[in-house]
Amino acid sequence: MTLPWPLFLALLKLLGRRRRFESAEGLRAAVAHDRKTARAEPPAAVRKRCTISQRQVNGHACYTLAPLSSAGTTQLLYLHGGAHVAEISPFHWRLVAELVETTGCVAHVPIFPLAPEHTYRPACAMVNEVYRTLAAAHDPRQLVLMGDSAGGGLALALAQGFAALGLPQPRDIVLVSPWLDLTVTNAAIPALEAVDPWLARPGLAAAGRWWAGDEDPGLPHLSPLHGPLQGLGRLTVFIGTRDLLLADCRALRARAAAQGVPVEWHEAEGMVHVWPLLPVKQAMAARATIAGIVRGRD
Repeated sequence: MTLPWPLFLALLKLLGRRRRFESAEGLRAAVAHDRKTARAEPPAAVRKRCTISQRQVNGHACYTLAPLSSAGTTQLLYLHGGAHVAEISPFHWRLVAELVETTGCVAHVPIFPLAPEHTYRPACAMVNEVYRTLAAAHDPRQLVLMGDSAGGGLALALAQGFAALGLPQPRDIVLVSPWLDLTVTNAAIPALEAVDPWLARPGLAAAGRWWAGDEDPGLPHLSPLHGPLQGLGRLTVFIGTRDLLLADCRALRARAAAQGVPVEWHEAEGMVHVWPLLPVKQAMAARATIAGIVRGRD
């Protein structure tokens, strides 16, 4: 079902998505509620669209979604968003299922541990192990790493560390509204926050501290805006102009340009956080572009 954009914005306000980010206390209360109600398993509708299997990696579930008919060679590793505190949502599952259906890829979705119960360490260990297994079994030109929001920041941070682990780069790294600096201190953020109907700094900053644990959340392995950009897989960024994370995404583009690193850039006027995942007409072109990247551009 596709919703008219004004109706979706009204629903976003009605559901109070921004309220959970307006204070650390509000976010902690929202997380406590989510833990009682959220489910990580693929919804029934997704199970009808794909062949799904599950395995355990470091004690946590990792789902593999394959086409109902013959699969292609591309392996997609998808890292879900949620400020490092929220479980994977039906929006994520629907996007992954659509990519599996339209491109023939096989998608791998790790259900990694979250803050505040955990810091970044077990999540990174799990996802690195999933990627290590994929890289051992497939040509790197068949690998695509993708994430949205916090999952986008995590994807870039892990890619920046692959060389140190002796792992190859994926063919493509696709970042949808990535959270690139956990400190949320970019001077351009307040003006964007004023028009962002979804995110706010206090809750994001708290989530970043929980994820970092006893470390500085601004360090490059946590905030990949400050990490190396040369030698990575091809970078593609999707971001909207009503998303406070736009400030750091533009900073990433500027750093990449200074280092001679190309970035395929998709900035959508008036769009909010993670708009390509949303059930609105404006998302359809973005999802088609993502499918083209996953399918392969060589």
